[in-house]
Amino acid sequence: MSIQVVTNAKGKKTAVIVPIADWEEIQKRLNTEQFFDEFNTSMQAIKEDINGNTKLKNARSLTHGHRG
Repeated sequence: MSIQVVTNAKGKKTAVIVPIADWEEIQKRLNTEQFFDEFNTSMQAIKEDINGNTKLKNARSLTHGHRG
């Protein structure tokens, strides 16, 4: 994947350019039922943690160790 980073005059990163084929693959991965299921499960875990019902150990516990 060949990614280009765009910066402003002060050198601050302002955008990223991704080749269209790579972008389409990213979109395919994001638009899976698994992604939304894991997102909903993670949000529920966060709500339970906020309400004091559970204690989250780390960010990986939110995704159950899954990586795209």
